[in-house]
Amino acid sequence: MDEFHIIESANEYGIARDVRVEGDSIITKQTYDAAPLIEAAHSARIASEGRRWGDGQFVGIIPMAELNRINETFQGAEERKHQILSWLRDNPKLVTFDKFLK
Repeated sequence: MDEFHIIESANEYGIARDVRVEGDSIITKQTYDAAPLIEAAHSARIASEGRRWGDGQFVGIIPMAELNRINETFQGAEERKHQILSWLRDNPKLVTFDKFLK
């Protein structure tokens, strides 16, 4: 068998995997669908409406692929924290606590 193709549907993080075997090569492609994450963030934002800032509020959802990229790119904890907060501000549909954006 020279070619083989496996498509794994999205897991709980929205990550889907496509694996192809072509001759002597194995090619893996991972993608994620943000739609379920956006829907979960929207529901959480509605549920947290009117709550006070602080008290350990959950402020956003970051897809694993983005979090891995941030962790691999930035070394220091403060720099990673800054990048995570910037990423959430750049992707407001994934923010779960409206006051975070103000």
